[in-house]
Amino acid sequence: MTQAAATQTDPNGSVGSFLDQIFRSAESDIFTFSDILLSMVMSTLLTFVVAHIYRQTHRGTSYSQSFLTTMFLMAVTTSVVMLIIGSNIARAFSLVGALSIIRFRTAVKDSRDTGYLFAAMVIGMGCGTQFYLASMSLTAFVSGLMLVLYVTDYGIKRKLESIVRVTYSSANGTASGIENVLDGAYKDIRRINRMLDVGDGQETDVYVVKQSKSTDTKQAEESLRRLEGVVNIAIYESDQHAPF
Repeated sequence: MTQAAATQTDPNGSVGSFLDQIFRSAESDIFTFSDILLSMVMSTLLTFVVAHIYRQTHRGTSYSQSFLTTMFLMAVTTSVVMLIIGSNIARAFSLVGALSIIRFRTAVKDSRDTGYLFAAMVIGMGCGTQFYLASMSLTAFVSGLMLVLYVTDYGIKRKLESIVRVTYSSANGTASGIENVLDGAYKDIRRINRMLDVGDGQETDVYVVKQSKSTDTKQAEESLRRLEGVVNIAIYESDQHAPF
């Protein structure tokens, strides 16, 4: 009777042992399920603040909704990774080797995006190691700093060098007229290239010019177009807010 009862209850015992093995931490004295949940929730909330600041202060044409999703994924995943690593050096090296197979093939167009990704990773690392105060301090400081830099437009240069490309008929001798117009509109001009089209009898000059306070780009372009022999004009100006 005793052996039969043991045989009948053994499957339940095996199932219970199997479930206990799945849900019991390998090192239960290091973290519990509540620690895991807290680290993921905290990293999500703090990343939400940083992601909101990124969304509000973004400039240029490279905005991507998937980038915000990536920030959340990296923060939450990093927090759990840090919990798993703990203070075990062997586990840390094992995870580095396992994660080295991942290759990021999407190029980050804006260098600021890299900074936001790194901030999300550090937030996840702080929450994963239960340094919540450090993570909250970082979130508050970085968010405030980004807002201040956005509002003040820090680092922008009001006047940048531009590139002027003029194609004209070489037979009419308009090269001196072009340089006179540029001298009057800009404070510094440098011709960096001259291309000669033998078949059409045209030349193309490329200038690097520096704007002054009184520079009017549209007026300079109109003055160049009024010159006899000018065929085509192109003026390239840099957008400092656009990613490279």
